[in-house]
Amino acid sequence: MTSPPGPGAAVPERRPLVVLLLAHYLSSFGNAVTVVTIPLYVLGVTGSSVSTGLAGFANTLPLIFAGAVGGVWIDRIGGKRMSVLCDLLAGTVIGLIPLLNDTVGLALPVLMGLLFVRSLGSTPTGAARQSLLKALADGAGVRLESANSWMQGAPRLGLLVGAPLGGLLAAVSGPVVGMYVDSATFLLSALLVGVAVPRGPVAPAAERQGFVRQLTEGLRLVKQLPVIGAMTSFVFVTNFLDDAFTPVILPVYSDQVLGGGQYLGWLVAASGCGAVAGTFLYGPVSKRVLTSRRWTLLGCFLVIGALRLALGGQPGAVLSIAVSFLLGLAAGPLNPVLSTVMLNKVPQALFGRVFALTSAVAMSAAPVGILVAGWAIHGIGLRWTLLAFGATYVVLVLVSLRNRALREMDDLTPPEAAGGDGAEGADKELARD
Repeated sequence: MTSPPGPGAAVPERRPLVVLLLAHYLSSFGNAVTVVTIPLYVLGVTGSSVSTGLAGFANTLPLIFAGAVGGVWIDRIGGKRMSVLCDLLAGTVIGLIPLLNDTVGLALPVLMGLLFVRSLGSTPTGAARQSLLKALADGAGVRLESANSWMQGAPRLGLLVGAPLGGLLAAVSGPVVGMYVDSATFLLSALLVGVAVPRGPVAPAAERQGFVRQLTEGLRLVKQLPVIGAMTSFVFVTNFLDDAFTPVILPVYSDQVLGGGQYLGWLVAASGCGAVAGTFLYGPVSKRVLTSRRWTLLGCFLVIGALRLALGGQPGAVLSIAVSFLLGLAAGPLNPVLSTVMLNKVPQALFGRVFALTSAVAMSAAPVGILVAGWAIHGIGLRWTLLAFGATYVVLVLVSLRNRALREMDDLTPPEAAGGDGAEGADKELARD
């Protein structure tokens, strides 16, 4: 039985953390619905795969720069305000699409512009909420590893639940209803964060510095914190290998090896279930088993490499689905591990910029990896592509064992406790350079 707090002890306040997580789950769920409904809507209206591709391009183009630019504004106005403003913008814009469609009509160029603005608004919200997480977790008396597991589980669970629901809504009522659902989730998320989540600290120096200077400070801080640079480089390489798996390798695998495209859904669903389980299990398991963040990172990627090599053996449908589940399970702890280190190593005043910058760098590997995977399958075949990608994972892990910077992942000493002046000291150090 837990004893009540003693006199003078701070009483944990869990409501702000719960509300922040609820808002994150709502918008993640709405995003997953839109992933399905937007292409179905465009294809249904235009009947053109080219137009559908252009709509997807407009919806994803801001991912290249909106995160990094949004990171500056997170540090300028605070994570709470940025989260609310982004949710309001994204919710309003996505709601305009079905509204215009049902009233005056919606030309394709206008649709492209609305999708661009919607993605421009929604992209920085993850970093904005992440910047609030550590203070809320501390105030709630919750381990940061657990809070990160809950936070990082939102996109995975949202995709697993929201995408099928989006397809069901499109089949029953048409894709327009799904866009109204997405709009409502963003607006409700903005309301929850605006009312129930306290404002995080905003560095005064951020208001006095130029925008370009603030944008470049994130990169300079990464250079001064070797562990952040090492993690970013590591994830850049693994994203190059990993992000081609679902859109390129799995469709070809299900068609050529398993004998039919119908198996793709089972492979993706199994991987999604495994990822959700791995993400949520990391919090409790990290207390006694996965206590080393460095070994968790390297171990998970070693398992992923071994499983990719196993797929190179081209087992049957049942074993392939089981391997897909294990791949998702091994990938689950990775984002919570990286986020935990980031939240402890990066000064609060620079977190928005650093988090957005490292995310943008890591994500930039995805399109190149997708192209290389397609060329590799065409040139050397599916089996050798799987074996090459899996072997690269193993080699990367073995090389990283000698990386001294990654060893700092297990030292979560915050900047202000490591002999510096915290966020303010980091800003002064950057100002002198």
